[in-house]
Amino acid sequence: MYSFRSNPHKQQPVKKTVLRQYRELVDAVKGTLIPSIPKEGWIRTVRKALDMSGAQLADRAGMTRNRISVLERREADGDITLNQLRQLAEALDCDFSYTLKPKKAVSDIMQERALMIATIEVKKASKNMFLEAQSVSKEKENILINELAEEIMRAGGRKLWGKNMEDKVF
Repeated sequence: MYSFRSNPHKQQPVKKTVLRQYRELVDAVKGTLIPSIPKEGWIRTVRKALDMSGAQLADRAGMTRNRISVLERREADGDITLNQLRQLAEALDCDFSYTLKPKKAVSDIMQERALMIATIEVKKASKNMFLEAQSVSKEKENILINELAEEIMRAGGRKLWGKNMEDKVF
């Protein structure tokens, strides 16, 4: 079983503050309502809402009508670059943004990951202990899992998102 106490990972106050700020920023996005992408994509949808032809958008964006058509199809297929979207948003007089919206709070994602790693490690150790006739009760096993998960959370980074000894990603 891993023990992270032998190599204490004390985070410096500045690093802790920066991590907290990142987590707050990501958690703030979690609560926002983000509309789904229209079937035709945002470029064509906004262009049509503005009653603008492809040729008119092409003129505003400094492109050909054919290029606009290609980019509209690429957006609908999910194969357009952020820079291309940004350029077309500007030509459509729109703000451009993209978001990765977490399904849960960052702390919940991290806690689940730490519990998963801890459970795997404690189960491995429990199997060995059982073979040596030294098994522990389920209650004590759960206590060990929670204690190890707390250690993993404190260690963070590599311990939380790294690979195990068999080089398999958890």
